[in-house]
Amino acid sequence: MNPDPPLAYESSKTVLKHLNANSRISLFISCPSIRSAEKAVPLKIKKLEFADQYFIVDGMRYKVGIYKKYPEGMCPPSVEEKNEDGGWRIDSDHDGFDDWPSRLTLRPGDVDLRDDFERYREYPEVDRDQIKEKEKELPELEKRLGYVESLGPINPHFDLSYKQIDIDIIFEYFMERRLTTDHTSHFKVRKEFEHARARAYKELKNKVLDTKAILQQWYARRDGLPVPFESYITFTISNDKTKEKKTVEFVKYGKSLFEALNYLMHRIFENRRCPVAVKLLIPQSDILRLTPGLRMQVEGMHFDGEVDRAFAELTPYIEESSYPLEKLKIPVYDTEVFQHPKLRSAKQLVVVGTDGDIEWLPYFLKLENHKVHLINECDEEILSVADYMRLIKRWISSEKEEGASFSFSLDAYDDLEMDDYHKKVFMRIKKTFKKSVSGRRYAKIPTDNDTILKVSVEPSGEEEYPWNIVLQILPSEGM
Repeated sequence: MNPDPPLAYESSKTVLKHLNANSRISLFISCPSIRSAEKAVPLKIKKLEFADQYFIVDGMRYKVGIYKKYPEGMCPPSVEEKNEDGGWRIDSDHDGFDDWPSRLTLRPGDVDLRDDFERYREYPEVDRDQIKEKEKELPELEKRLGYVESLGPINPHFDLSYKQIDIDIIFEYFMERRLTTDHTSHFKVRKEFEHARARAYKELKNKVLDTKAILQQWYARRDGLPVPFESYITFTISNDKTKEKKTVEFVKYGKSLFEALNYLMHRIFENRRCPVAVKLLIPQSDILRLTPGLRMQVEGMHFDGEVDRAFAELTPYIEESSYPLEKLKIPVYDTEVFQHPKLRSAKQLVVVGTDGDIEWLPYFLKLENHKVHLINECDEEILSVADYMRLIKRWISSEKEEGASFSFSLDAYDDLEMDDYHKKVFMRIKKTFKKSVSGRRYAKIPTDNDTILKVSVEPSGEEEYPWNIVLQILPSEGM
């Protein structure tokens, strides 16, 4: 019997429309025959995060890294850990050291979001004093490891019911104290001995391997010796929620790490008939390794760095029709950002307050965004009760649209009653606005524009700060 024929081009497009973004990408990578149809169908992503070593599509992480392969039994645990996590994020030079000049070199398509400190910082060279210390440490570590091994086969399986302090005493003997036959005989009769010895063996072996790796790389640089490992480019896909991971490609190191990432992004995102539709875009690193052919129609953005720079640098990739944004979340380090037209036009603005020295109220009084939420990361209050009352008076007199809101988190980690900020606000409202109506955790105040301003305490849905105090404009019948 002949196998079923492949889906026709138009049928393929119909099927692809109903698949989520990650299923589409998976098909694109594994099925070359479907790529033409896949590029023709608009790709829709709920959350897209970019970093310098990976990108995340709706919780699925696509990552390139450098895998360092040592001879059997010689891989240091620190390297094993990075290998298992998807590989190194920095290219290696010919001696195996991190190649910072390559890491910081900008290439076509890169987006530079570094602040001045990161842009001009200097990275230290190999610390020769540290190398000398490692050369002194290695013989002692090897001596202790050899002594632990000489006491017999290591049993990695032991009873875990012993007291930790008793295990620690024997463990520290093997790691730091002077090794003698008498001391060993004293400890050997104790039931915790083999447990502590197995732990010391593992720790000493790991230290020996880590120390040798550092020294071997230094000798490779100093004496022109080959590096003690082979390098490979690895491409992994992992689910950030379930932690499931699979290696898709594993090839001998040739191109740079960033060329590999750019190649992957080029295959997936470039030459699409329509811009990639993104509900939320999150740049995560100082340098984004984007492919020049990427075009995005974006609804919302979250930034961690300088907003002016981010908007400017991302301009080639974001369709101008994306603005005004539905939602924008930014940290504020400099109040000049409040003048940026893309910030002022965003329908929902989330401000992360980072500087307690800023006088915040004048800027909040002038914001015209439909919804504003404040996250206070300062050590003190950004808005006093008096400030909040001024904000309320401005909202009563200004022509805010129905549904407009301003909110921020209360300092009530567990129990709302522990925070009295909202109680003071409600008391001031009752005293100041005679026509207001109060209830449990809310007050309603008539505005000058035939609407109602509701001030209330609402659940935030966040674990750290479970309560928000909210200003919201309601229709007049909401009284």
